[in-house]
This record gives sequence, C-alpha cells and structure tokens, in this order.
Amino acid sequence: MIVTDIIYTENKKYLVYLNDAPKFELYKSEIKSCLIEKGQDLSYEQQKYILENVIGKRAKKRAMHILEKHDKTERQLRDKLLENRYPQECIDLAVDYVKSYGYIDDRAYAERYVQYRSSTKSKKKLKQELMGKGISNEIVNEVLEKEEVEESAAIEKLILKKTSVPWELSKEAREKLIMSLMRKGFAYRDIDAVFRKLQEESLV
Repeated sequence: MIVTDIIYTENKKYLVYLNDAPKFELYKSEIKSCLIEKGQDLSYEQQKYILENVIGKRAKKRAMHILEKHDKTERQLRDKLLENRYPQECIDLAVDYVKSYGYIDDRAYAERYVQYRSSTKSKKKLKQELMGKGISNEIVNEVLEKEEVEESAAIEKLILKKTSVPWELSKEAREKLIMSLMRKGFAYRDIDAVFRKLQEESLV
C-alpha cells in the first residue's frame, strides 16, 4: 500500500494515510525509525511490524496506565483506547495483553460491583448498570444469582436512611419515598412489605 500522505494531528503525532485512507498515528521519531515517507510502498510485513511492535506496544502501556487509575470492564477499556485513536488491531493486542495478566476480568468486576452496591441497589438496577458497562447478560445473571442479592435489606436500609420513623411519614411523604425506591428498580410489593415489617416491629 502506498503512503499517500502524512499529516500532523495533535500531541506531536502524525496520521499516516495508505492509499488515501487514514491508517495509523505515529510520533515523528517513530516515522523516522520505521523509515516511512510519502510515496513509499509500505509492505504488509512493514504494516504488521508497526501495528504490533510500535503502536501495539504503546497501546499496551496505555492500557496498563488506564487500569492503574480505575478498574474497567473490557468494553470500557476498548472504548477508552478507541478514544485515544488506536487502531482496532492494536486495541485487540492491548486487551489480550492485560487479560493474560488478569488485569481485566468482567466476571470479577461484576462480582465486586454487586458486593459493594447490593446494599443500596435493586437487582434490576445492578443488572442495568453492569450491562451498560458492557458486561454480558449471561455473566450478569450468573453473578446476581451467585451473590444472592437480598433486596428487602437494601430497601430497609434506604428507607431508614431517609427517616428513622417511617411509620410516622405522611401519606404524601410515604408515596414520594416509594416512588424514589421504585425508580431505583425495586418492586412496589417489596417496598410495601418492608414498610409493613417496619410498622410491625415498631409495635413490638
């Protein structure tokens, strides 16, 4: 493929065009070390070397840097690397690399997420959030079943966070609190059951 253009973009990088299509970004030093110049016929072997050993190596370091700061799901990491304009081939290399060391594990991520948040969130909300982070429906369902999320305990905790005497709430305040809990994904029947339980306990 012919190097048809080399255009400066930002962050000291240059976008290399092959056959008039943007292919990858390189630093000036990388362009020099790879002996790339406009009009050159870049072989498949040269392209593979650049993607695997130049940009791919940089993508691996970037992935590690991202994961040092925040825990990520695979899709979140892929999206972040894509934002950084790494080619798909390099993103795949970087993801496989960090996976091989156990730095990303969607199942483990989901388990931690559920353990830390199940005390204040419904199963429905947890599932919605985890799938929004790119974790598969299968993994989410398995984790939610394994962790045995107890929604009544979460509902009770959220009610008592709002008021220590829920049985004394006005009808309007009670309905407002119920609506708030329903927006978090809890079912009305479960919320009502907890209110009844708290009411009964107050009479003991």
